[in-house]
Amino acid sequence: MRNHIFLKILPSFLLLLLYTHLFAQNKPVPPKTLDSATLSKIISQQVKDTSSGKSMIKLSDTSVAIIISRLESYTLMLNQVMSTLRRGMDTVEISESIPLIDSSMRVVKRDMAAIGSTNNMHDLYTNHVLLIQLERKLDSWQDQLFRFHDKLVNIADTLSLLRKDTTMRNFPAEDELRDIYVGQMATLIQKWRQVDSANKTNLLHLGLLQNKVAKRYIDVTNLLEDMDFQLSRFSQRLFNKDFSYLWEPPLPGKKGPKFPQVLNRSMHKNLNILKIFFAVHGPVYLLWFLGAILFLWWVMFNARKVKSKHETREAESILQQSRHLYRYPVASTILLVSTLSFLISIQYPIMYTGICWIITALATTFIIRHSIPPNLFKRWLLLVLLLITYCINNLLIQVTFTEQWGVFIGGIVSVVLGTYLLRRLRNTTLPLPKYSRSALLLFIALSGLSVILVVLARVSAAKIMGAASVVGITMAPGVILMVEILMEAIYLQVEAKKDSSTFISMIDYQNIKSRLKTIFYIAAFIGWLALIARNLYLYDGLYEGISDMLQAERKIGNFAFSFSSVIIFLLIIWLSTVVTQIISYLLGYTGQTSQHHKKLGSAMLLIRLAILGAGTLLAFAASGIPMDKLAIVIGALGVGIGFGLQNIVNNLVSGVILAFEKPIEVGDVIELGARSGVVKEIGIRSSKISAGDGSEVIVPNGDLIAQQLVNWTLTNRTRRVDVTVGIAYGADLKKAITVIKEYLLNLDDILKSPEPVVLLQNFRDIGVDIQAMFWISDLGQAGTIKSQVLTDIYVRLQEADISIAYPRPQQVQINMEPGTWNPAPAASTPATQAAPVTAVKPSPVIPPPKPPTEMPPPDTLQKPGDRPGEAGDVQ
Repeated sequence: MRNHIFLKILPSFLLLLLYTHLFAQNKPVPPKTLDSATLSKIISQQVKDTSSGKSMIKLSDTSVAIIISRLESYTLMLNQVMSTLRRGMDTVEISESIPLIDSSMRVVKRDMAAIGSTNNMHDLYTNHVLLIQLERKLDSWQDQLFRFHDKLVNIADTLSLLRKDTTMRNFPAEDELRDIYVGQMATLIQKWRQVDSANKTNLLHLGLLQNKVAKRYIDVTNLLEDMDFQLSRFSQRLFNKDFSYLWEPPLPGKKGPKFPQVLNRSMHKNLNILKIFFAVHGPVYLLWFLGAILFLWWVMFNARKVKSKHETREAESILQQSRHLYRYPVASTILLVSTLSFLISIQYPIMYTGICWIITALATTFIIRHSIPPNLFKRWLLLVLLLITYCINNLLIQVTFTEQWGVFIGGIVSVVLGTYLLRRLRNTTLPLPKYSRSALLLFIALSGLSVILVVLARVSAAKIMGAASVVGITMAPGVILMVEILMEAIYLQVEAKKDSSTFISMIDYQNIKSRLKTIFYIAAFIGWLALIARNLYLYDGLYEGISDMLQAERKIGNFAFSFSSVIIFLLIIWLSTVVTQIISYLLGYTGQTSQHHKKLGSAMLLIRLAILGAGTLLAFAASGIPMDKLAIVIGALGVGIGFGLQNIVNNLVSGVILAFEKPIEVGDVIELGARSGVVKEIGIRSSKISAGDGSEVIVPNGDLIAQQLVNWTLTNRTRRVDVTVGIAYGADLKKAITVIKEYLLNLDDILKSPEPVVLLQNFRDIGVDIQAMFWISDLGQAGTIKSQVLTDIYVRLQEADISIAYPRPQQVQINMEPGTWNPAPAASTPATQAAPVTAVKPSPVIPPPKPPTEMPPPDTLQKPGDRPGEAGDVQ
């Protein structure tokens, strides 16, 4: 830290000495102004002296073009430089802000002079934060002034090179050209003098400004080192007795001023610091304000779009899913901005963070006032009142007897209130977060510790514990509502863009809701823990301790590493994987039905491979792991491939081949052996195929390359559908073929080219088969269209009195009399054709007959020629 400060101060100190010496010893004398006529006379006299050899000017006839070109280029260059210098360097803000820096340092110096009587951690930390902000501002000013200085030095070097250019001493030999050139040269010299004078003036003013900034940077750095020492010393004696006991009057040396006086001085000082803070960081908070307005407009615009795209009842049902944003858009926006502000602001003035806490609590109160029972809402209002009290108490720059009793009473109220809420938590039916009980236990523990410390006359420590407990418990609902508001904003955006062609329309909100919500809650929980640590003044110590632990170098043999490099390596690999999953989700095939997006499966696979490869190389480079170690890893992988990773490498290489050859893409309908389905994802090692029954088949990429693959949609999605219809014998075949073909030609779902074909296919026992072949544009509709065609053909043939062939029952006659089992003679007459079945009516249910009491005589068996259905028939 000290080396860094020394390196920052050294250039500023040297410039300070240099410009002081130049300004004191070599005060610039303004050059004598010469007009163009005087310069022309001087140059003409120099031209006349060329014959005597006393002049450095030369006459030449061969370099006229070069002379004119140089003259034009130098004139343009000087015009541009002069325009830059006239606009001046943008140092107005720095010059106007220097008095503000001086007033800020005076406030800190005055507090440090009275530090013996100001026994307050919050006050010291406020001064520390102010000095850090001033150091950052002065550092940025120094960088800006150094850039301006380099620019002016470059202009001075350019002017010096122009003056030393010997080609400008060549003049045309002809009198006419020479007179014109002399006038232009005089104008150029006059312009050069003006630019050189302006550049020197700007260099002088810039040097003086750098002098002022460097001096203040040195002062701020010294004050910051002193403040760090004071903070460390105060932290060591934080738990020492710093005031009288509650039952005793204040110690003689600890009486100090009365509470109203301390409150007045504290408010005055903190308001001044807040003014300085906003003066230094004003543009940042203007961006916060504009961001809040933009977020509010975005939410209301999406809500109006949802209402315009859906019916009233449906739109209201959708908007009720975003209950906070839809009902309280302004309050939700204020809560979101204020919560993000105090979570992100790590080293900001205590008054600013207190204002953000109060705004968050009030916005939370407005949002939840109708969502919780009245008795709990009253307890919440008491918590908000405690928060406001502790925020005002944090501003006090000196401990008083009144403040001591206030901290004691506030701690007692907090313990009682926390115990009541913990008891109600066991019987409540409200959808509270998972760790609500843990947060309440922490609140009670810190509040109880605050009471114990104030009884032991450790008022500063008690105030820190009490403020941390109240701030933590009151900001927890605001942090949770912030996550809910962000999720509702994303939901509204997805619903508003659902029917558009943007990538938002590809997002399935229900698919990503749980994962995205988990990420938001983890980030919010970390921010809430950081808030508790900052209120306990443990954040800086924890940050430095964790940083030292992560950056410390460790060795395993000859290999040196640090935990930070390992974390960076794993983090980049994880981010690369997440990015590939996001790309796969947005550009791939998701769900059970095909999406109407461009198929980018192979390109997506190449992108994923490139991202993973680049992420691996970036992880090695960012973590500081030498690249020669990567060669060792590759060598180890080569040995592993030789022993047992052949199949894995085969699948990986097959995935690359699939990406380049593109035999299949996401959304294709394929058949692989006995399996068929739609390609859902082409992975690096394996691919997913969604079968028709809803199952997902994981197929190694090696099988897709090695086995015979049928791709129904490689070039297009058209497919031929075959339909076979059986016509009964005796029907008019030509009429049947004509009826079927006319129907197919008039059907809109069938392609006209190629034209449908209707052919006589086969003669069978029960009838004649007619085959119809036609093409459809989307094979996904093959089953539906085939069913429709078969239904319509059946109706058309019935209307045309053409019978459909169907199997008829056969009779088998068995003669049971002995001696009559001779083969029956062949029928001399052909079988008569049965009448076509026009309708099938259900037969009435007949109860089974009672079994006979005795066997019928043999002569009652059916004889040849009897009617069917009698005894002896087997059908």
